Amino acid sequence: MWTERAATPVRAVLRARLKWNRERVPDRTALRVATATGWDHTTWAELDHAVAQVERRATGLPGGPVVVVANGDADSVATLFGLMTSGVDVVVLESQSSTVDDPRSVVHRIGASTVVGVPERPHRAWRAEAAPPGTAGFGAPDGEVLQLTSGSTGEPKLARQPLRNVLSGALTYRRTFELTADDSVVVAVPVAHSFGLIGGLLASLVSGADVWTLPRFTVRRVVEALDGGATALLATPLAYRLLIPALPAAERALRVALSSGAPLTDELANGARRRLGCPVRQVYGSTETGLIACHPASATVWPAGSVGTAPPGTELLVDEAGRVLVRTPTLYEGYAGATGAVRVEDGFYDTGDTGRIEDGHLFLTGRKTTFVNVGGRKVNPRRIERFLGGTPGVRDVAVYGDTDDRTGEQRLHAAVVLAPGTTKGDVLASCRELGLLPYETPHRLVVLERVPRTAMGKVDARRLREALGAVRDDESEGVT
Repeated sequence: MWTERAATPVRAVLRARLKWNRERVPDRTALRVATATGWDHTTWAELDHAVAQVERRATGLPGGPVVVVANGDADSVATLFGLMTSGVDVVVLESQSSTVDDPRSVVHRIGASTVVGVPERPHRAWRAEAAPPGTAGFGAPDGEVLQLTSGSTGEPKLARQPLRNVLSGALTYRRTFELTADDSVVVAVPVAHSFGLIGGLLASLVSGADVWTLPRFTVRRVVEALDGGATALLATPLAYRLLIPALPAAERALRVALSSGAPLTDELANGARRRLGCPVRQVYGSTETGLIACHPASATVWPAGSVGTAPPGTELLVDEAGRVLVRTPTLYEGYAGATGAVRVEDGFYDTGDTGRIEDGHLFLTGRKTTFVNVGGRKVNPRRIERFLGGTPGVRDVAVYGDTDDRTGEQRLHAAVVLAPGTTKGDVLASCRELGLLPYETPHRLVVLERVPRTAMGKVDARRLREALGAVRDDESEGVT
C-alpha cells in the first residue's frame, strides 16, 4: 500500500503515485473527458506514459515559469502532472481566459518563457522582459504552482503555492472526504482553479480514484457521469441550480457532493440533496489559503448557515472586529512579483471576510466584494474597466456586480460615458475584438452623462447607485 513519506521530495511522491496506479491497475480508466459526442477514456498506463513524455520534453524548456492553458482534457492533465513532477514552476490558466493575450497582465510580467495548451499555438515562446525582483526562480526545490486570484485590490494576481502545499491540500481533501481508489470523481469546475486542480485532479490522483472532466460544462454530461456510477461531484452553486430540474429521481452511487465558488444557500442545498440523494457540502477556502472550513464526510448533520469546521491542521480565529483569520498548512508564499507580508499578527492570514464561530462551526456574515462572481468565475471589475476605458468612444467607465433577486446569481454590469456617435453596440463589438470572454463581457451597459466620483477620483458608490436608479429600464436593457 502506498503511503506518504515526509522525507521524500514532493515531486517524487506524485511521480510514485502515478507509477503505483499504473502498476496496480494499468488498464483501468484514470480519466474520462467529456466531448460533443460522449466521453474519451484514458487508462492509468496511458496517462503515466503521457506524463513521462512531458517530463522528457521539460528538460529542454527555457528558464522561467511555464504557462499551461488547461481545459481538463487528457493532454492538459498530463502536461500539468508532467511539469509538476519535473520541478517546473507552472502558471495554470483556464482555457477560457483572456489573460494569456493581455500584454499588461501579471502573467506577462513574471518572465514566463513558454505557453502550452493554446490550440493555435501549442508551444509559443515569449520574449519576456527581464523579470522584476522576486519573480524569476521562485526558489522552491520542487517547483511552484501559480494561480490567478482576485487578491485583495486592483488587478488579478498570481498566488504562489509551493508544490508541497499543493500535495498537502490534495491529501487534506482525500482524508476529509474519505476518497479511495474505489471512487469516481466528477470535476464539473475548471481544473485551473484551486478547487478543481487540488480538490479534484490531485486529490483523485493521491487517492487512486478515476476522474471525469468537462472541458465545457454541460448539464447532460454531468447527469451521464452521475448515472454512470460517479461517487463524488465538485461543482458550483450555479451548476447545482442547473442540475436540479434535469435530474430524475433515481438510485445513484453518489456519496460526496461539494460546492465552492460562491455562497451556497440552504434552499439550494436542500433542493440538490433531494435530487442527488446525498447532502451538498459547502467548501470554504481560497487560492491563497487552500481549504479553510467544510463539512467532512463523517458529518451527517450541521447547523443551518454554517460553512463548516476547520480540517485538521487548520486554525480558525474571529477577532473582536469580526474578521475571519486563518492559519493553514497550505497558506501561499505571496504574490508573484510582490514583496508584502502574507501573514498578520501571530502568523494568521486575514481572509477579508467577517463571521463568527459557534461550537467550532464557522458562520460568515460578510464576504469580500472586490470581484464579481459570474457563475463561479471571479471577474475583477478593475481589469474590465481597464479594457473598456481604452476603447474608442468610451470617456469613462465603472464596472460593478449586481445580484439577481430571483436566483441569487451575480452578473457583471458597466456604467459608461460615451462620446457622441458611439453606441452600446460599438462598445460590445470592442469587447469581442479585445478578446474578452462571454463571462467577462458586461451583461448590461448603462449609459450615463458622467460617472460620479469622489475628490480622490474613486467611484462614489452611493451616488452611482442613485444615478443607475434614475436610468429607465429600457435605456439599459439587454446587451448580453
